[in-house]
Amino acid sequence: MKLLFSLIILFQLISFIKSERGYYTFREDERKCASPECGGLFLKKINSPEDEIYVSSYMMVNANLNPTSIEDDKNIIVSGYVMPSDEGDGYNGFFLKGIHQRMIIPKLGDNVESPSKATNIITRESDSYYFLSNHSTECIDTDSCPIYKSLKINSKESTNFSTYTEPYTTSVPLLDLKWFNSRLIKEHVESIYVGSIVLGTIEANQLSITEIFINIEDPVFPCKKNTNYCSTLHIPTFSRSSDRCPIFEGCVLRKPCHLAIPSCPKGYKSYSYPSHPNGCLKYYCDPECLPNPHRVSGP
Repeated sequence: MKLLFSLIILFQLISFIKSERGYYTFREDERKCASPECGGLFLKKINSPEDEIYVSSYMMVNANLNPTSIEDDKNIIVSGYVMPSDEGDGYNGFFLKGIHQRMIIPKLGDNVESPSKATNIITRESDSYYFLSNHSTECIDTDSCPIYKSLKINSKESTNFSTYTEPYTTSVPLLDLKWFNSRLIKEHVESIYVGSIVLGTIEANQLSITEIFINIEDPVFPCKKNTNYCSTLHIPTFSRSSDRCPIFEGCVLRKPCHLAIPSCPKGYKSYSYPSHPNGCLKYYCDPECLPNPHRVSGP
């Protein structure tokens, strides 16, 4: 029996290697009948005219993911592999590898005390889902040089473009731009991160982004513990890395600071670190779906 189970696992691993990860929206099966015929999930491949796929069950093959993360089926994109169920019942199962969650665009004036409201997203028929990266080509004529490259998800189609617009940096106060930009545009192809998914339209060499779905497995590794100490009357100050981790910037003499504490919009949570030059707290508003970078378990 153990041998059979091991062979099944080995077969699935080989299949994972040979198959390409798919990206899907999904909805729960609300039909009333016995499992496995009912009670599973309906998957819809993004950027595809294909019909929904019914899977009788799903299994998380990534230990860093929280099973409760897929409860909000209206706001997430799941990725993984559709394969025959190991129950041998003729149905498919879904091996869930990753989750991207919609990054909320707050309404003007929305804060933590406000009702849960987000800007109404107006999508266009021309919108598609993409991964973005820097273009690797070096150009002599910089005026016509493509700076970025988009990969249309679930296809091999790619498009070069030079500029983009997005609604987040003007509507989310205290957004960590170093983190945001590093996840939006993948700089290194060999990076271990699966970047953000963008929904948008490319026209006239420009990408107009409607909304962004962020990878909730971020960061992959926990922040290093701070081992820097300061003398009496001085405090350590920090900036932040693109992984949202504190970077020691030296010791400073604490000076008077503004006591008001800014609030983050609905869908975001606040982090703060003493900062240079006066040791006053610098605040950041991170998407609520992201884990505390100090508490992730790592791969």
